[in-house]
Amino acid sequence: MLALLISTSLWNGRVWWEVPNMFGSTFYGPRAFRTGPGMATLSGFALHFVITGTLGGLFGLAFGGIRQRGQLILLGMLAAIGWYNLAYATFWPAVNPWVLLASPRPATMVSHVLLGACLGYMGQRHRLSAPLGPASIATPIDPPPGSYVPESVEIALEQVAVPGESVTVNGQPTAATPAPVANLTEPPAVGSSDALE
Repeated sequence: MLALLISTSLWNGRVWWEVPNMFGSTFYGPRAFRTGPGMATLSGFALHFVITGTLGGLFGLAFGGIRQRGQLILLGMLAAIGWYNLAYATFWPAVNPWVLLASPRPATMVSHVLLGACLGYMGQRHRLSAPLGPASIATPIDPPPGSYVPESVEIALEQVAVPGESVTVNGQPTAATPAPVANLTEPPAVGSSDALE
């Protein structure tokens, strides 16, 4: 979002710190518009990250169980547009009316849509799951059918498999891990080379 807004400022022949200082005016008042890059800029960046991070967390809590990427992207864009309208109707008038006056409107709307699309795209990351409780330590972790698992994760899955059971990776069952065979022969005599092993 900030990259798009800063690029818009530069494209229109203004300074790059215009948008961060606009957010920084929440803490520094109107003087943030008259200063160069500084504490107002840093506080503007921080405020923006807190707001968008909170939105991302709330989005994840609300829609984290949805697996279809297209549906998540659409929901992310709708949520971001909803936040844009809510922020301009209630949040910014109460917190910092300067944002209402100084924000570049078309670019701000586009940046919110971009945020929502990114939230939806990143929200579809594959999560490995195992049952809760002590049994989960010895339970193989099978990803949902049809999901892609990177090769490094495949190797890790095969290493945590329960001996004698197979793990399904990328839709293909792996070979069952051979169960260890207990040595039921008599223990070696004391002093023999086998006893030292």
